[in-house]
Amino acid sequence: MKLPLLIVRVALLLPLLAVAAFAQSSAKLDFKPGDHVALIGNALPDRMQHTAYLETLLQAKFPKQQLVFRNLAASGDEVVLRARSENFGSPDDWLTRVKADVILAFFGYNESFNGAEGLSKFRGDLDKWIKETKAKNYSGKGAPRIVLFSPIAAERTRDPNFADPTPINARLSIYTKAMGEIAQANGLLFVDLFNPSQKLFSDAASQGQSLTINGFLLSDAGNKALAPILYQALTGDSAAANSLEGPSPAMEKLRTAIVDKNEMWHSRYRTIDGYNVYGGRSGLAYQAGKGAFLQGQRNPEPPYVSNYQVMQEEMAVRDVMTANRDKRVWAVAAGGDLLVDDSNVPEVEKVPTNQPGEQPDGSHVYLDAQEAISKMTVHSGMKVNLFADEKQFPELINPVQMAWDTKGRLWVSAWRNYPERTPWSKQGDSLIVLEDTDGDGKADKVTTFLDDLNAPTGFQFYKDGVLVMQAPDLWFVRDTNGDGKADWKERVLMGMDSADSHHTANAICHDPGGAIYLSDGVFHRTQVETPDGPVRNLDAAIYRYEPNTAKFERFVSYGFANPHGRVFDRWGNGIITDATGNNSYFDAAFSGHIDYPGKHPGMNQFWDRPSRPCPGTGIL
Repeated sequence: MKLPLLIVRVALLLPLLAVAAFAQSSAKLDFKPGDHVALIGNALPDRMQHTAYLETLLQAKFPKQQLVFRNLAASGDEVVLRARSENFGSPDDWLTRVKADVILAFFGYNESFNGAEGLSKFRGDLDKWIKETKAKNYSGKGAPRIVLFSPIAAERTRDPNFADPTPINARLSIYTKAMGEIAQANGLLFVDLFNPSQKLFSDAASQGQSLTINGFLLSDAGNKALAPILYQALTGDSAAANSLEGPSPAMEKLRTAIVDKNEMWHSRYRTIDGYNVYGGRSGLAYQAGKGAFLQGQRNPEPPYVSNYQVMQEEMAVRDVMTANRDKRVWAVAAGGDLLVDDSNVPEVEKVPTNQPGEQPDGSHVYLDAQEAISKMTVHSGMKVNLFADEKQFPELINPVQMAWDTKGRLWVSAWRNYPERTPWSKQGDSLIVLEDTDGDGKADKVTTFLDDLNAPTGFQFYKDGVLVMQAPDLWFVRDTNGDGKADWKERVLMGMDSADSHHTANAICHDPGGAIYLSDGVFHRTQVETPDGPVRNLDAAIYRYEPNTAKFERFVSYGFANPHGRVFDRWGNGIITDATGNNSYFDAAFSGHIDYPGKHPGMNQFWDRPSRPCPGTGIL
């Protein structure tokens, strides 16, 4: 199931004359045939790829130019600091990979939290980056053309729980002014988004609307309202600004084709399980039928094959599939259409398992549910009851988190495609609901609430929906028509790393006050934008997130491996279990603030466990 994008029709909030009033100068960007356009920067451009309003306007404006857009932005990015997983590649590496002729650069939001004291450093960093980047030749066709964009303003939303934008905007104002001065000194086209976005927010408020979801992340409607301002600044053209209103079937068809292309690119650039793709575990090499493996061998001699070799082949498939979708975008922009043909993707080596089972075909023998129960030993006064199994419900495959709702239904996050979806996967992972409708203690009904997912490592109930972790984003998902299936979703957090997919934020639970906690494992380089500034973390941490206020923080920064266990007792005491070693701790003891990238040096366990590892924890 592909969820429909939320389309909210709003009146054009900024009259065309007002748009023109914000133009920086008569300068515009000269798009050339075949240009490769790279977007870099923070959550503002990162978020744009999923609605694609700006790219839709530009592709419609230049239908014969066959422009190639690649989004390299990530929530939390700054001019200097852009945290990525091990061996991911530098910003310059990726600008070279996408052959950037044009760079649309969005900075300033995250840096602004350093205040007036940090302005001098920011000016120096930005000036240095511009000069160095202008001297590069990423595409082989000459120096890139750079456009610099300021941050948008923070919005005073209709929800009083979100942050007061006044101090945020005071900082953003001086950083926007500095960016304009540096752009002018370096001969760059500069686009001030801070001032026109304030006008957008004011006009929206007069109609009882908000254009952000929390004061600083644009909603679908917000991106739609901002796109004409970006478009006019780049092209000098105001005639097409109304074309998103409606929209026309042709424009919506084009936008849908672009979103499809962007989703494929996102699965490549922001691929999960990167520690196996290009990080430390990519150097593990295997031989079919042999249980042992070699370490540090990214390109071993046959018959060994490494994670790196196979996963790079898979990344090449994603590159080709993205390029195939570019062709459809161009065809639709030109008034036609094209059936996407992925028959040209390169081969990916098929690697037999190095741990074959005892069956003649190499498969393993697994106990069925009742056999498994017969081998369990439980405490006196307890018994194990089979509620649901995969034999009865094939949808119940690779469950990674479950929770009971207030109607007595069991929700389960099912990870069919562990450790991640392949490019050619036809069926995604899902969030399912199991019900016992006749009261006999066994499930007899299953509903798929949400599917077409990729590695949904956790979820938790919130308001009239659920928060679902699908890295790098945390989604708020709802069923608005009461049919038991999700039909509305919004990214409420962006930037959760997934370098090792089974370490990705999981064991999501509520505390007694309603905040949720996300347990994040080792190898990750998470960076999340918040109204209090970017939150970053190296390797493992427990995060605390208040959906009602958008407050997000590192709750415990510690040298965990896989903190898969997270529960609260009836008195509100929090317990954290690090699954790899089955190490359990009281959370309050090391929940105090420690500056990034520091870690608390050590903590005593409250229980000397008899065995390891631990797949999960609960309170009886």
